[in-house]
Amino acid sequence: MIGWRRLAVPATAIAALAFLGGMVLSGSQPVLRQNVKFEAKGLLEMPPEQIRRVELSRGAERIMAVRTGEKRWAMPNGTDLGEEAGKRLSMAVQMMHTSAPANEISAAELPGVDVAAFELDPPRFVARLYADGPTPVLAAQFGAYNPDGFLQYMRIEGEPRIHLLSKFVGEEWTEALNRSLQR
Repeated sequence: MIGWRRLAVPATAIAALAFLGGMVLSGSQPVLRQNVKFEAKGLLEMPPEQIRRVELSRGAERIMAVRTGEKRWAMPNGTDLGEEAGKRLSMAVQMMHTSAPANEISAAELPGVDVAAFELDPPRFVARLYADGPTPVLAAQFGAYNPDGFLQYMRIEGEPRIHLLSKFVGEEWTEALNRSLQR
């Protein structure tokens, strides 16, 4: 019985070394199945790099920005919007691609609901995203925050349903608009 215990530790070490040796010789590493591949589930289905132009409006304030680099944007006349505004615009576009709505209110659920509380008619601000064509690939109307203050009501132009997005998405667009208007 004592001999068995004395042999267990060296046998385990030999088995571990044999496993590592097999990995080295085969050139493969163990697959970590708990690592899930990231999948973007935002409302913008195309890759954010394909967005070439953005129009932002809030009341009477309007700005159009054209992508000139990975994180660089300019006005149509060529005036650069600056590094900070460019970063904010790029991040806002990326968030529309990666951030999935937390919830959705379907058109069937809206009758009898006081939609004025959502502040979508008129919206607080609108973000229109364009690829290469004249028609926006996504036109998002942002409204009020939900009662908890963690989510923001958002509607896609032409669709009756209302989405609830993380408030950080709307805040990024607001900050991008503010920084762009400073130019």
